[in-house]
Amino acid sequence: MLYVVSIFPIILYLLLVKALDGFSLTGWRPTLLCLGWGVVSCALGYLVTGVCEQDLGVFLPLFEEFIKFAPLLVLIVMRKAAFFAEVLIYGAAIASGFAIPENMLYVASAPEFGIGDALVRGFGTALMHMGCTALCANLALMMMRLMEKWPTAARAAVSLLCLLPSSLIHYVYNLSLLAPMLQMVLVIVVMLPLFMLIYEIDGRLIHRWLDMCISNDVALFSAIRKGELKTTTAGEYLLKAKEKFAPEVFFDICVYLGLYLEVSIDAKSHMIMRDAGMDIPLTEEQKLRNREKIRELGNLRKSIGRAGLLFLSPIVDMKTTDSWAIDELI
Repeated sequence: MLYVVSIFPIILYLLLVKALDGFSLTGWRPTLLCLGWGVVSCALGYLVTGVCEQDLGVFLPLFEEFIKFAPLLVLIVMRKAAFFAEVLIYGAAIASGFAIPENMLYVASAPEFGIGDALVRGFGTALMHMGCTALCANLALMMMRLMEKWPTAARAAVSLLCLLPSSLIHYVYNLSLLAPMLQMVLVIVVMLPLFMLIYEIDGRLIHRWLDMCISNDVALFSAIRKGELKTTTAGEYLLKAKEKFAPEVFFDICVYLGLYLEVSIDAKSHMIMRDAGMDIPLTEEQKLRNREKIRELGNLRKSIGRAGLLFLSPIVDMKTTDSWAIDELI
């Protein structure tokens, strides 16, 4: 009974965090994979503790936060996670996976534990793990956005600095400076509003990104289809390519841009429909057609070369959010 009580708050937190995902940014499969990694990371943490056979102090929270954060860093670097709410959910899933076996081990090692103790540990420690992992992942995503033009290895290395604040919070929590009940209340009062704030800010940023980008994309796409490039600022800029590139390369540049805009509009429209509660799954035929378009984009990138892509960068600035949205089509 105590084991169930100790993990009940963890499942409750995870379901709550997942339910707040209005844009359906995360699927259950990757969320459950993250949960599984959390269990593995907990085992690794206990293995390291057992091998060292001594008090590691601040280094144990640092190691635990690193192994929880590692898959999130990979997702962010590979542009598979683009939004603050998204990494919050994945981080919460990993932290939940970590907290479940940890809480059960604590119950097993403390015969004096009662239902109240199990609930306090479940609500407090689980949320601490979630908050630390989510904080680290969101700081890393913010830094990745600020360093968009940096080499990938450099961005990943600098992002590791985000482990420091989460590890410090984890370490201070482990010191148990306050009574368990007061510590639990403090964690809930700080972490839950922080989660809500992240969702609120991220929702506004997504809406602003969608409104601005889809309007610009539609205007330029329409101008290309109608042969009226001079009617838009981006179109006027594109016409300068006639002077810089061979006719066949200019043609490929126009085809590439038109195809990119078509895919981009489809991807962002799909997100808007999901936000409106009309999450219509793509058929296999639609996914196949989208994969063919994305494959053709890759071929055209090779055709126009680095110079062509550099020329197009003010118009087609493939940021993490755009890349994520397009990946959702396949």
